[in-house]
Amino acid sequence: MSIANLLEQYREALKTAGADSVFESWSCFEPATDDELAAIAEAAGAELPGELKTWLKTNRNALNFMGNYGANDPKRIAEGIRGTREIDFSRHFANVTSWGDGRFDDGRLARTYWQPQWVPLAQDGCGNEYCYDLAPGPNGRVGQIIAMEFQDGQGPYLARWSGLEDMLRAHLSALANGAYGFSEPGFIEFD
Repeated sequence: MSIANLLEQYREALKTAGADSVFESWSCFEPATDDELAAIAEAAGAELPGELKTWLKTNRNALNFMGNYGANDPKRIAEGIRGTREIDFSRHFANVTSWGDGRFDDGRLARTYWQPQWVPLAQDGCGNEYCYDLAPGPNGRVGQIIAMEFQDGQGPYLARWSGLEDMLRAHLSALANGAYGFSEPGFIEFD
């Protein structure tokens, strides 16, 4: 099934579940234009795969994702990536690798704290992001989802989903199985 179809199914499932906040005017935005896609690709320094373009050209809501993340407005993505290019993350990377937690050991994740080729799809209230990986490690794959934990300098991890389709299917399954609640009316939280 296509990313566009899965996004539509997910929007409908959120409506059915009562996640009304996703559809309020302050939670809606215009899908990406071709110029915005070009700006994101330029900022990332990489070509955007078709499924990522479809995501950005189709999504129009700050959709909720596990961990209280909301989908990013594509108009802000290129600016956000450009803003990270001037930050020296070497100290953070040295700190993260000193933990020896194995996150880089299998070679799927690039050995870095941050790179512009991680396109932020969604963000939580602390600035942590789910990113689409355009430059994986030697054993990784383009399109894997990175959980970038800026808060407390925790750095990157591979997310629990292998890619966009897996991410959307997992959320559809959570909704179908009732694995969610509400922090207040209309504001869904996944278990």
